[in-house]
Amino acid sequence: MNKQKLKHLIQQVPELIETAEVCGEVGLPNFYIAGGAITQIIWNSIESKPLLAQVKDFDVVYFDSSNHVTEDEFKNRISLRLCHGVDVDVKNQAIIHERYSKKFGCSIQAYERVEQGIESWLSAFAIGFTLGSSGNIKLFAPYGLEDAFNMLIKPNKKAMTEANYNKMTAGYKARWQQVQVLSWS
Repeated sequence: MNKQKLKHLIQQVPELIETAEVCGEVGLPNFYIAGGAITQIIWNSIESKPLLAQVKDFDVVYFDSSNHVTEDEFKNRISLRLCHGVDVDVKNQAIIHERYSKKFGCSIQAYERVEQGIESWLSAFAIGFTLGSSGNIKLFAPYGLEDAFNMLIKPNKKAMTEANYNKMTAGYKARWQQVQVLSWS
């Protein structure tokens, strides 16, 4: 039921659909629009806010081990084609391990596929979608959608430090009153 509800929400946000279509047009390999923006449209719908309220960007993750085209080049190609003003944050999961320890305070093994990046996120945010060949929405949610729809954030101790978790979750609690954050310990 939540899968159909989420697909319906995504269809109500033309900016998301346009971004996914443009990612396909520019040849972005193995991509998902994932993470915060997807969770935030769920939370905004629950709190009866405009679906894109407080969404600062769309996280676009992809996997390209050849890295012939850089993240910045893909971001520019995508941004130039978009008609909307929502920023895109484009990250190649094939090279994310190179900067992970600097950002999150712990090191990770190199990923072999894009889905491993999404699997490393907090369960409420480990949600992505891409478009199938006929334009249908295909979801990837390795931990299901319950935490997102219950507005529940749980720690993922494999992917970040306690300090990063507390900093990240404080921002969400401030913006969405109904969010529940489980403590680190």
